[in-house]
Amino acid sequence: MNWRDKVILFASAACLAFATGCSAENGSLDGNDKDKAAGNGGETPGAEAPKTPEEQEADTMASCRAQMKVYKGFGDADLTKERVDDVAGRDRFRVKPYSALNGEFQRVLGSVPASLQPSAAAFGTAPARWQFEPTGSAIIAYTTYRIAFDGALTYTGTDAKFNTAPSEASASTECAAFIRKAWSRTGTPDEINACKTVAVTDTASETEPRRRWAYAFASVLTAAGFTTY
Repeated sequence: MNWRDKVILFASAACLAFATGCSAENGSLDGNDKDKAAGNGGETPGAEAPKTPEEQEADTMASCRAQMKVYKGFGDADLTKERVDDVAGRDRFRVKPYSALNGEFQRVLGSVPASLQPSAAAFGTAPARWQFEPTGSAIIAYTTYRIAFDGALTYTGTDAKFNTAPSEASASTECAAFIRKAWSRTGTPDEINACKTVAVTDTASETEPRRRWAYAFASVLTAAGFTTY
């Protein structure tokens, strides 16, 4: 597998590697672990048993119902009575529709890649006056990466600093700044390191510095931080 394939594989994995759902309570010791640490074999008299995922989810939804705003209609009818309950945050990481990409690339790169418009069919654009929820796929991940590289190559050609090959220090700095701009949040050390690895290691055989930077930035633009909301 050559380095280009590795970069595309990394970008595809980053785009698709996300999860939704409830988070269990965390701690160094919780539930039966506390009891076992005390030498009670997990059976402390009077202690409440750990809640099941179903019970935790029910508690979360009950909390949402208690906090939600109620709307009244004619005859003092509760317009929210039939509202369907769900866990808060479950609708995160929704894939951005093709219609949003024009503005998103413009926001991050300062211009829209020329290859975006001809690639509309790959994103399954909806016909006029129709709407559907887009879903991620390998085709979308690969197409997004190609478009992102096209735009990133133009982006890196606008600043002389990208004429110098990335180093450990410069890649860390530039990747952190680009991730913050693209994802609207600060990247974790692992996320920044993944971008830096593309710039410094995976593209080491590339002779043109700005192309190495472009590959790294394209991997950031193919990850879930940019392609979902």
